[in-house]
Amino acid sequence: MFSRRVPDPAHRNPLARAVSRRRRLGAPILDLTLANPTQVGLVSHPGVLAALTDPAGATYAPDPCGDAGARVALARDLARRRPAKLKPRPQDLVLAASTSEAYSWLFKLLCDPGDEILVPAPGYPLFAHLAALEGVIAVTYPLALQDRWRLDLEDVAVRVTSRTRAVVVVSPHNPTGWTLSNGEAAALMKLAAARNLVVISDEVFADFQFTGHRDWCSLPEQAAGKPAPCLALAGRGGRRVSLGGLSKEAGLPQMKVGWLLLGGEARWRREALARLELIADTYLSLATPQQKALPAWLRGARPYRRELRRRLTENRRVLARALSRKNRGELLSSAGGWSAVIRLPMVRDDQEDALALLREEGVLVHPGYYYDFTGGTFLVLSLLPRPGDFAEGVARLAAYLDRRPQGGGKF
Repeated sequence: MFSRRVPDPAHRNPLARAVSRRRRLGAPILDLTLANPTQVGLVSHPGVLAALTDPAGATYAPDPCGDAGARVALARDLARRRPAKLKPRPQDLVLAASTSEAYSWLFKLLCDPGDEILVPAPGYPLFAHLAALEGVIAVTYPLALQDRWRLDLEDVAVRVTSRTRAVVVVSPHNPTGWTLSNGEAAALMKLAAARNLVVISDEVFADFQFTGHRDWCSLPEQAAGKPAPCLALAGRGGRRVSLGGLSKEAGLPQMKVGWLLLGGEARWRREALARLELIADTYLSLATPQQKALPAWLRGARPYRRELRRRLTENRRVLARALSRKNRGELLSSAGGWSAVIRLPMVRDDQEDALALLREEGVLVHPGYYYDFTGGTFLVLSLLPRPGDFAEGVARLAAYLDRRPQGGGKF
C-alpha cells in the first residue's frame, strides 16, 4: 500500500524503546544528546518575535528564490562571517524553509530516480532519509580515523559510478568535528571536475570551528591549517554549493529558514538557478514574515554565537578532564561542531554501553552505530547541554566507565 521510500515508523531500536519506557515510568533522564539550542538555556535575541511584526509580512508577493531584501542581508552577513576569496552575491542565494529542504531541492535538481550521491560515514543519518524520499541512493565514503579524521580522495574516487551526481561534505562534520581543509577542498574540486560532479558543502556548523585551539586539536599540522570557510566562495571553477541555516547559525530552529549558495562556473550557476527557481516556485514553502524578519535575526545572532562557543569549549574541557584518567576511554580529536566522540575498548558494542549507561546512571548518549561508526566502540555526546547538567552527566559517565570491563584497554 505504501511507498518503499518511507520506512515503517513503528520500528524503533532498543535504545529508543528503553528511553520511552523510562519516561513512561517517570524515571529521570540526564540527556547528553540534546542538540536543540532553544532547550539548553542559551541567550536569545530579545527582538526575535518582534521581528515577525513587520507590516510587510502581511503582503504576499512571493519570489521563488526568496525575498530580495532578505537575500541582500544574508549576502552581507555571510561576507562578514565567512571571509573568502569571493564575495557572496544575493542573486546566487536561494532561501528555503530548512537546510533539509535545500538538500531535497538539490537532489531534485541533480538526480533522476536511481542516481547516486556520495555522503560521508560516519555521518548524520538524515542523508539516507532525504535521498530515499527523492528516489536517490546515498552511497557512503569513509572518513578515515588515524591520528585525526581525514578525507581520503581515493576512497571517494573508487565510489564514483556512472550514476553518481554529487559529493556531500559536512564541514565541520557532524559528529566527528572533521573540517575540510583548503588542500582537501582543492583536491575534491579537482576530482569533481574530472568526474562531472557537483560538490555540496553543508556548512551549518561553520561558525563553530575550533582549528588552532589546542584544547580541540593538538596536532600541529591541523592547528596551523585554515579550514575552507565557504566552499561556494573559494573559487570560480567547478560546480559547488554551500548550505546554511538559522537553526545552528542563529540558534533559531523554530523559525525554519535555510539557504543554499551557488558557486563555481558562471554558466553552471545560471542554469542551476533557473531550474531551482522552478522547483522553489512549485512549493513556495518559506513564509513571508520569516523572510522579512531574516535581516533582524541575522543582526541579533552574535551574542548567541559567542555564548555557545564558550559553552562548547568549556563542556569539552570538562569531558576531556574526566576522560584523562586511565581506562576511561579516548576523546577523539575535533576541529569544531557541536558533538564529542568517545572511543572505548571493544569489550561490548556501543548499543550495549548506551543501554547500560541509561539503565545504571540515567544518562542518555548516542551509540556510534547511529552514525555508522565501524571498527570500534564509540559513544557520541552533544556539547550543548547546560554546563551543570553536562558536568553531572559526565561525572556519571565516568563512574560507569570505572566499572566497565576494559578488556586490556584495546580499542
